[in-house]
Amino acid sequence: MRRDFAESFSLSFHPILIGFYSLLFVFVLPVFEVQALGIHLLSYIGILVFVTTVAFPVFSLLMLRKQKIISSLSMPQRQERGIAYLLNFTYYGITAYMLFRMNFIPLLIPLLIAISAMGNLVLFFFNLWIKVSAHALAMGSLTMLIIALTHFYDLRLIVPLTVVALLSLIVILSRHYLKMHTYSELILGYVLGILVCYGVFWVGFGF
Repeated sequence: MRRDFAESFSLSFHPILIGFYSLLFVFVLPVFEVQALGIHLLSYIGILVFVTTVAFPVFSLLMLRKQKIISSLSMPQRQERGIAYLLNFTYYGITAYMLFRMNFIPLLIPLLIAISAMGNLVLFFFNLWIKVSAHALAMGSLTMLIIALTHFYDLRLIVPLTVVALLSLIVILSRHYLKMHTYSELILGYVLGILVCYGVFWVGFGF
């Protein structure tokens, strides 16, 4: 595997982006309660989520690096990651709460953001002992999300599920190739991602 290939996949499927990707994916699905919101409201929600769950976390990471709290944006050391996970949990948690309080927005949308919020909280606690892969956790959550959508909305998502499973494998191999994680840290992250997504949907929908 080429290093530039591995780095491009790590960047393209950075954990910060997965929640936003999930939202865009749901927006194009034939889910009536989502499509009924209309293109203008969906665009507003998309912009809001991008600002609060992508732009804010990236800005925070840049500030942490500028203050030398973290050595780089990749945060190679386990001890560097805790504050980033807490900040991300705060951003995602506030966003999920804001969306949940908007009664006209279907529950599915804030649940998508809640998955990322809980993922960061789980990462924070596990990070006290082991450097779990945030990339793998995010991809595990995305995989479980597609399975959950298939179950709840009776959708045929075999192709997206296959694509995400393949992308998950590539991301995991890339993170290992870049020597960011061991396979045990990657597998643990992927399993935790599946469990986090399942848990959020179980609480929200009784999965």
